[in-house]
Amino acid sequence: MEKKMDEEPKKSYPKGVRIMAAAGAVLLVLMYVVTLIAALTTSPASSSLFKACLGGSILLPIMLWLYIRFAKLLTK
Repeated sequence: MEKKMDEEPKKSYPKGVRIMAAAGAVLLVLMYVVTLIAALTTSPASSSLFKACLGGSILLPIMLWLYIRFAKLLTK
């Protein structure tokens, strides 16, 4: 069978998964910006902000990866 030229290719991930991945990327960038600001300021809360952003930058990608894996398994 021939493929029509105006047909869109099948996407490998559902729209919700792609949105979650983009939101995760934005959150990671925001956490790095907060970490940079916390490092440059001498606020008493800067050490706790740094620890929270460090933990988030480890946990957020793991949680998003798990979400994407489960979503892909459930949509098959």
